[in-house]
Amino acid sequence: MLRFLYRVLVGPFYARNAGTFLVIILLAFGFLSTREHKALITAALGSPFLLALVAVLWGLYGLKTVSYVRQALTEPEHLFLQTFWLIPTTLRMGLWMAVQAALLFPVIAYACWMVQMAATYQKWDSLIAIGVYVSSLTVAGAFLSDHRLRHPQPDTFRLPHLNLTLPYELFFPTYWLRSEPLSLVLTKAFSGLLLAGVCRLYPTDDYDERLLLIGLMLAILGHSQVGGQVSAFERKYLLLLPNLPLSWTQRFGRYAMTYGLIWLPELLILLRNCPTAIALHYVAWLWLTGWGWLLLMHSLAYRYEVIPDNWLTGIMAAFVIGLLAIMFGLPVGAWLVIGWLGAVWFGWSWSRRVAT
Repeated sequence: MLRFLYRVLVGPFYARNAGTFLVIILLAFGFLSTREHKALITAALGSPFLLALVAVLWGLYGLKTVSYVRQALTEPEHLFLQTFWLIPTTLRMGLWMAVQAALLFPVIAYACWMVQMAATYQKWDSLIAIGVYVSSLTVAGAFLSDHRLRHPQPDTFRLPHLNLTLPYELFFPTYWLRSEPLSLVLTKAFSGLLLAGVCRLYPTDDYDERLLLIGLMLAILGHSQVGGQVSAFERKYLLLLPNLPLSWTQRFGRYAMTYGLIWLPELLILLRNCPTAIALHYVAWLWLTGWGWLLLMHSLAYRYEVIPDNWLTGIMAAFVIGLLAIMFGLPVGAWLVIGWLGAVWFGWSWSRRVAT
């Protein structure tokens, strides 16, 4: 039973958030050495404020896992899991604890490292706090998942709301904000903090424009799941969309506006933190390049059915190839042309395939 739950809930969770995990891994172990990690952990163990900040980040991740499980339990393809409540309560809670621990594995692994260092430096108060907090996250997640299992359609109190006619370009951003807010916040937070952090590196040493291009690539990969989310949203709520009398240019223009809105915060972050050594027009080229590559990933998500287990492999391969191309001097103009032309080509070919 546990293996079955892992395949239904745990595996798809990591596949769906492959881009986000890639950004975390690259930020945590690509830019920071083991010695710097140990210095940060030591500082957090000796500072209640820093330890609380770490706890907040872990809590946000824990909320994301709980939100994912609770949403998965209400999806039509997972309704058969409602029979799971027939299992005895003790065994059922044990299984939920194992599932929640698997979803919290990145947090638990880093917490074990912090606990090991806390024992080395005899920071017993921090050690106990970390252990209690991580255990509480696991127990709370298991309890909330089991509660949704036993109450699949709970009564809710709804505030009155205004009925507004939204243009198509705002359909998915509004849905993303209302139905998957943690995914939205984490995606934009990682992307924004990454770009701002790369910009702040420039005053510390002598870097060229390739560093910003690498940061842009990581920010784009952090959005790699958005194309699949848009595709799933339209296939679930907009089944008539392919049959509407819209030309290919109209469809592509609407998708371009949607992704332009999604990518707009990165432009503001780049302009606000633009290094003095980088010209403003280069920042504009960077943002336009990211916009085009988001559209390209969207077109690929529509044309190809990507197996979730292979998604992380594809992201890692794209990062390695992109990094090599950047280090060998492929300019931002070439990246811009490749992204936009690829988006136009794959989008046009997909529309032709649907039309026939």
